[in-house]
Amino acid sequence: MAKKTKQLKIKNLAVWVILAALVIFLALAALVFGIYRSDGKNRFVETIEKAAPFPAVYVKGAGFINISEIKEDNQAIKRFYESQDFDKVGMRIDFETDQGKKRLKVTEKGIINKLIENKIVIALAKKRGIEISDAAVDQQVSSSIDEFGNRQNLMSDLARLYGWSLEDFKQKVVKPEIYADRLAEVFSNEANVSKQEAKINSLYERVSAKKDNFQKVAEESSEGESAKNGGDLGWSDESQLIPEISEKAFSMQVGEISPVVKSSLGFHILKLEEKKTEDGENLVHIRQIFVKTATFGDWLLDQMKKYNVVVFLKDYGWNANTARVEFRDKGMQDFENNLDINSEGDPSVFF
Repeated sequence: MAKKTKQLKIKNLAVWVILAALVIFLALAALVFGIYRSDGKNRFVETIEKAAPFPAVYVKGAGFINISEIKEDNQAIKRFYESQDFDKVGMRIDFETDQGKKRLKVTEKGIINKLIENKIVIALAKKRGIEISDAAVDQQVSSSIDEFGNRQNLMSDLARLYGWSLEDFKQKVVKPEIYADRLAEVFSNEANVSKQEAKINSLYERVSAKKDNFQKVAEESSEGESAKNGGDLGWSDESQLIPEISEKAFSMQVGEISPVVKSSLGFHILKLEEKKTEDGENLVHIRQIFVKTATFGDWLLDQMKKYNVVVFLKDYGWNANTARVEFRDKGMQDFENNLDINSEGDPSVFF
């Protein structure tokens, strides 16, 4: 009898343990559901998010991005915008209004995309043996201190404008930028431009020997928007041209055709049509034959498309074709597109 009673107690205990586990599981499930459905204004949810690193995005081979990280960055950008006096130019946005909240969602999407890009850049850099030490980050910050006057001014501005510490600034901004710069250097060394170089050299032979008309060759073989105008870039001052082109164009004689000029965009052959001085400023009218080479941005986009990205947040989805996070809601897609079209000069859309 005692044995049966003991077995019954054990069975009852097991039932209670299972029920308790089920209750805990359901409570945790409800909590997680609440966090992923939250609009970010529930204090309890905010506390839990800060205490536990709930993932918002998973980038296979690069790691997780947490919800709290995204919300902190979004609040920092909101704080910066609200700290500026945009009333004078009629650009003050009330983020408590429906439109203001939508703008914050657009900003949040931009933050998520940037954080994903940073994760992938760092992963790609580390695969190539690039490691950025804290000492390198400190050195970069120290070299930029003059822009802010001194370290104390920098720390004060970061706290006032973004609510950041100096360490936040190092980890959120400086370190990712150094990784990107180092990776870009590796890309420039690895990039194979032999096909583009062969093409531009062939075109140079045609126009330098005046076998073919420069304008005709530009229309037929040049790349970029200027091709449809026979390579015509119109009148430009020095500041309107990229440095490599500006340096060459302003040293040429009218009618002269330049050797091949390599720039960050690709290869160029220039022809100086006219030059003049207007209001004390030197101007040149040039045509170009242009062959584009892949930029670091092009290469990085191709690399990002190879990564598997999972977005856990309800409002967003990953588009593998564009390697970007996009809104799921058609209304938000339309709002963002309209904002892009009608926002020239409005700083709120860039934060």
